[in-house]
Amino acid sequence: MAWYQGPCRITVTGVEAEWPQRAVVTIRGTGRTIVIPGTEGASEVIEAESWDLALEHRIDGTWFANIRAVQSRWQEVGGVESQLIRSKDRDRPGDRRDRNLTLRVEKTVRGGRAPEAEAVATARASVESSWSARTSTQPARTTTSGGMPVTGGAPTRVNTSGGAGAGEAPARVATAGDDYSAFL
Repeated sequence: MAWYQGPCRITVTGVEAEWPQRAVVTIRGTGRTIVIPGTEGASEVIEAESWDLALEHRIDGTWFANIRAVQSRWQEVGGVESQLIRSKDRDRPGDRRDRNLTLRVEKTVRGGRAPEAEAVATARASVESSWSARTSTQPARTTTSGGMPVTGGAPTRVNTSGGAGAGEAPARVATAGDDYSAFL
């Protein structure tokens, strides 16, 4: 039985088993249990400070603990920490894969949202409120900060290389057919 801390989302990502599978979460301190059926896509948010996770299979109407659960390291992808768990219900000759029940455990914040989703939602709300405040109180901008008119088209290219000042020739630009050997 694995022990976890803090809120997480558990999702069944794969099932390849001869017998029905399930994940059982036991909340420490209260003894409350949450059963997640071994059906691909089944998901449950666990909002507890401390809890245990057991993986089980059923034979002839009785649930038994799976003999092995291999946990991956915690990995962060897109701001979400997650871990894969692959379990084995029984050892059989010639079958060495631990994949009878595969789960993904993701750390979440209260309410079941992933931490990055919480940050994105907060940032989006902030941007939307500042945008709506700006568009409702300020007229459309007609000039750039340098005083040039805004045309809505692509900006024109300004030659800034070569240091050519007033009365000086701009730097030479190489064209097709030029000899580049001096630059090699």
